[in-house]
Amino acid sequence: MIKKVTSYKILISSVVLAILIIAVIGFWFADEKSAPVYLNKIDKLMFDTNNKAPKFVLTLPDADQMQSQQNSQISTEAAFEAKTEKPVESVKKTETLEDIIMQIPNLVLLLPKPATQQLKHITLADDLTESFEKKLLPKVSEDGRKPWNEYGKSVNIKPNFKKVAIVIKGLGLDAVSLDKIVKGLDSEISVSLSPYASDAGTKLISARQYGHETYIDLLLSSKNFLKSDNGPMSMSITISIEEALNRLRTSLDAGAPIGGVVVNDGIADDDNKELLFSILKELKNRGLLLIDATHGDGLNKIKVEGLPRRKADIVIDNDFNRDVIRKQLQQAEDIAFKKGHVLVVIDPKPVAIIEVYNWIKEFSPQVEYEDAKNMELKKPFAVVPVSNLVID
Repeated sequence: MIKKVTSYKILISSVVLAILIIAVIGFWFADEKSAPVYLNKIDKLMFDTNNKAPKFVLTLPDADQMQSQQNSQISTEAAFEAKTEKPVESVKKTETLEDIIMQIPNLVLLLPKPATQQLKHITLADDLTESFEKKLLPKVSEDGRKPWNEYGKSVNIKPNFKKVAIVIKGLGLDAVSLDKIVKGLDSEISVSLSPYASDAGTKLISARQYGHETYIDLLLSSKNFLKSDNGPMSMSITISIEEALNRLRTSLDAGAPIGGVVVNDGIADDDNKELLFSILKELKNRGLLLIDATHGDGLNKIKVEGLPRRKADIVIDNDFNRDVIRKQLQQAEDIAFKKGHVLVVIDPKPVAIIEVYNWIKEFSPQVEYEDAKNMELKKPFAVVPVSNLVID
């Protein structure tokens, strides 16, 4: 009996314990299910009552506090700068539209001025002209006077001054630019017209009225002839000698005085040596001057006895960067100091014209020898016509 009671007690105790365990588990799950769902860890930290007080508290400053700190920092920097005070830099002047325009290379900057020299012949001289195949061409006179000399201008410069000859080639395609150049630059600067210039005679005579020696461009065959062509007036390597001479004579038949030709860069080698020899011989027979503005020495190797010629020292016709042009003009100065003279040939790009124009303005004024000894002549250069660098 006692054993039965004892076993019942154990059974009842086990049932009660199981019921308590089930009740506790059910309560725990109910509590978890009813727990709030937090959007993120910040919400959980802010609102979970089971969280303990944090070890670190981050407090963001308000706007007034931040402004106060910035003012304090500025005051500290100002105090430091006051101790290490530097000279106050001048305020840079704001450039106006007119200032910017004045910095752009533009031939409008060339203002007309009176001619600085006069030529003997403005139009064709009868004794220096012949009619040949319905063309009026230059010739040597009966008494031996030559067009390059007679149509030129000999000038005298003061002792210790170096001669600077400048030729502007490729002119005549833009009548406005040509007018600005012949009226705004010194008369001692020589000009050469493109063989494609329209109404070349009128333009040449206008240039001569302002004292400029006048020449015509001679175009060689393009070095890159497969992609480019110098046109129907060039000395192409595919044409005959007769056609080359005809093109030259057509260029010279401008109806105005021409002192010679300015040879532009192109092919001048064994491929057209015979053709070029005939061209140079024609120039010699007509008493004309050859100005070699090529970048190589192929043309210089073709010798023609009695031909007046001059190789350009500096040719500005490729890179028209302002700094590059200034370096080339500095090279021209060095050559002039070394040799006593220099020949510069340029294309009529506005940047090149303006740089040369400003360069000439830096030349020292010509003074007598005695006065020069007591003066510092930084740039003792004098502009002369190109014919002045040639001795027949």
